[in-house]
Amino acid sequence: MISSEEMHSYLVAPDIEPRQLVWCALAVRSSEIQAYFALLGEKREHVEGMARKLRKSRATAQRLLQDLVSKGLAIRAESFIGRGEYVYEYRAVPPEKVRETMKRIIDEWDEKMVKYLEEFPRAVLREATKQ
Repeated sequence: MISSEEMHSYLVAPDIEPRQLVWCALAVRSSEIQAYFALLGEKREHVEGMARKLRKSRATAQRLLQDLVSKGLAIRAESFIGRGEYVYEYRAVPPEKVRETMKRIIDEWDEKMVKYLEEFPRAVLREATKQ
């Protein structure tokens, strides 16, 4: 999870990179962001291909891909390869869809913060009267 100091540094930064915005809004690890960007542009990718691209073990690549799927950044599909066998293929969710998700999350956060700021004087007074 992102610390309050890290969040503050992003809020006051003059520029923010796309990777930083994804990391902050979606609460993903840097390795997951790296995997998402590696998956972008590929029609479909297998675990082995991602392991080579990322220079990670097969198990690590598989875990990263599963994390991307669970966080809505990738889609997994089965492909039949014959004789009852199949392989999983992954593709990145289009950046436009990720942007929509991030915008929704940021908008929800903004609404919560505005509500908190509106209630701030009353909350301070309530705390002061408790003591």
